[in-house]
Amino acid sequence: MLNDFWVFVSGVMIFIGLLASEGLLLVVGSLVFVLAIAARIWERFAFHSVSHSRTISRQRAFIGDTVDYSISLDNDKVLPLIWVDIQDTFPAGLELTGATMRGTGFEENRQHTITTSLLPYQKATWKYSLICSERGYHRIGPVRLRTGDIFGFSSAETRYNHFDHILVFPKVVDLEGLLFPPEHPSGEIRGSRPVYFDTSRVMGQRDYQARDPMKHIDWKATARARRLQTKVFEPVVSLNMLIVMNGSTREHSWQGSNRRLFERTVTVAASAACLADQRGYTYGVVSNAVASYTGKWINVPMGASSKQLSMVLEALAMAAPYVVAPLADVVNAGRDSLPAGTTVILVTPSLSDSLLEDIAGIRSHGCPVLVLYTGDGLPDRELGEIKVIPMSSILDPLEVHEPVMAD
Repeated sequence: MLNDFWVFVSGVMIFIGLLASEGLLLVVGSLVFVLAIAARIWERFAFHSVSHSRTISRQRAFIGDTVDYSISLDNDKVLPLIWVDIQDTFPAGLELTGATMRGTGFEENRQHTITTSLLPYQKATWKYSLICSERGYHRIGPVRLRTGDIFGFSSAETRYNHFDHILVFPKVVDLEGLLFPPEHPSGEIRGSRPVYFDTSRVMGQRDYQARDPMKHIDWKATARARRLQTKVFEPVVSLNMLIVMNGSTREHSWQGSNRRLFERTVTVAASAACLADQRGYTYGVVSNAVASYTGKWINVPMGASSKQLSMVLEALAMAAPYVVAPLADVVNAGRDSLPAGTTVILVTPSLSDSLLEDIAGIRSHGCPVLVLYTGDGLPDRELGEIKVIPMSSILDPLEVHEPVMAD
């Protein structure tokens, strides 16, 4: 519009100069007309043969990792860019040291801004250290470029809809001390015995020990042996393990989601998968939480290949704090493909009434259940014979030096 205005003004000046035989008006009008036409031509070809690119040294990282990140702008033509403003959409979960950002930390996306100029056939590159501060699938882009001519007659703008991404894996903590405690009080020897056993399957008897519950004493065997005997049950942690992550942090969906509790849940689910991988289990992960940019729930089928852990961590890195289906539907969708006796590790930040019904449904199909509670403090209810292990002793120290996320 500004360019058209000056073309009109120059035409008026030239017309008046011709009528009044004023040479100065003719010269000024002609000069303005030439500049306006030149500005229009420049506007049309400003971004011709101009390319923008990003480079990320690796597309997979863990929380706290620093990767190399660079941006390049190439002006491969004779026409210079007097000034150019680069505005690149940048996710909040990544940090660039020394970069100029527009937008607050409460916004999902910010603008990484660079203002520069390029001579003909010049290429500029900016290098940064990219800090992975939050778990997730972080997408960078699109980028918008703005420029203008030296006289300010016009400006040009273009948009490149190319994206780059980096996948930040969840934080992993050591769960072995909780799931597989030491065989001896001194803690010097770690056994493979899990903390939970199927009380409906008795393998035999052994001598009673002080840590054994009184309800597990076999009185008939005690009478025969004339010393206290306790029942020995089959361990529920078999070589097949399904990790079920409950993405709902509230009892009702209309109450919203607590991002902090959700991150705690993802951390424990990822840690359980790492432990299963270390012990050579066949394992998988399902969750009613949505996978980012897909609209589907998380589902990694049972497997024991060398790539299984990588697939699980990638799936959990994609998890967003939104529920797309009831947990029972997610579990039942793959129930027929589960090996018999598969142990279900339920990772949940809440113990709602509906969740208790889901647990009962899982157990009714012959799958023993172990619950890892990721909420604050201790769970507010007991589940009878189902073992519930609070994770606060491991998770709380991780939050001491981290900002608390808003609900």
